[in-house]
Amino acid sequence: MRVIKPGPGREVPRGVVGGAEISQTTAGARNIYMGVFRVPPRSQSRPHYHERCESAVYMIAGSLRVRWGEQLESELGLEPGDLVYVPPRETHVLENLSETEPAEYVVARDSPHEDAVVVPWAEQWAQTAP
Repeated sequence: MRVIKPGPGREVPRGVVGGAEISQTTAGARNIYMGVFRVPPRSQSRPHYHERCESAVYMIAGSLRVRWGEQLESELGLEPGDLVYVPPRETHVLENLSETEPAEYVVARDSPHEDAVVVPWAEQWAQTAP
């Protein structure tokens, strides 16, 4: 058994701020990943997907607009208390539209590590995103 205490936020490659996590690295996990993440006000993640794992997200605070699909053509909104399922290889972006409030969420995956892949066109999309 291992307790992981919250630590200082750290930027993760897909463009959100990570906090504490249960993973192979931190706890010796073999088939689960759980982490707490934050999207600062008026910011967004890079378009990305999770290669080989399913994800379950629980919104803690704030709200997010999630765009998904091959060209991010679909969208939905998440508020505190919402749960969302993300299948493997579903390209998505998390956007915090608030001017002042961060959005915070917990994610669990059936993988012992982060498993995020930023899509090749992510930088081009960020320059043209609405």
